[in-house]
Amino acid sequence: MRALRVSGHLIANLLLAAAAASAQSRLPPRDQWQRAPAILEAMKIAGGQRVADIAAGRGYLTRFLAAKVGTTGRVFAVEVSDEALGALRELVKHDSLTNVEVLAGTETDPRLPGSLDGAVILNSYHEMTQHQAMLQAIKLALRPGALLVVVDNAAIAGWFTARDDQASHHALDPKYAVEELRNAGFEIVDRQDAFIVEPYAQWMIVARRP
Repeated sequence: MRALRVSGHLIANLLLAAAAASAQSRLPPRDQWQRAPAILEAMKIAGGQRVADIAAGRGYLTRFLAAKVGTTGRVFAVEVSDEALGALRELVKHDSLTNVEVLAGTETDPRLPGSLDGAVILNSYHEMTQHQAMLQAIKLALRPGALLVVVDNAAIAGWFTARDDQASHHALDPKYAVEELRNAGFEIVDRQDAFIVEPYAQWMIVARRP
């Protein structure tokens, strides 16, 4: 029976990986589905403000944030890996993003300056193994009343219910994020479980530092 259970789990993993690879090959350009303008609108940021793009990856959303806050604002693009940090620095140089500062964070601390006007975690919250420490650090960096917007992949219904299992498949039920944000002292001001439907199912949660 144990061997059968393990085999079943492996088969499920293989099926999910195959489905993800197939979907990736058919994806339209990201600007057509990621809804970056809606994310910025949810952050309620304006020109001259200071914001953080946490787990910024290769800087997809960083470019939008830099344009939104303008030359008098500041964007702090945070990553952990050397590869991602290098990609962000190359983006800043190539696109002349003079209002973007690249920060090397850790698994528990994005190492942000204080009194930020907003922050965002796009498609990366499920990857954060030390999520409570990260949320606490982000909250401390935000000014009172500032918003944290989290957008991530929705878990596939019927496959896995445990948080770790979902996260290992690059997805998360928004109920876990809501609970963790509240535990970190945030107030939930908006939750959209169907923020994006195609080609990925993604949710968005807007949380406020009291």
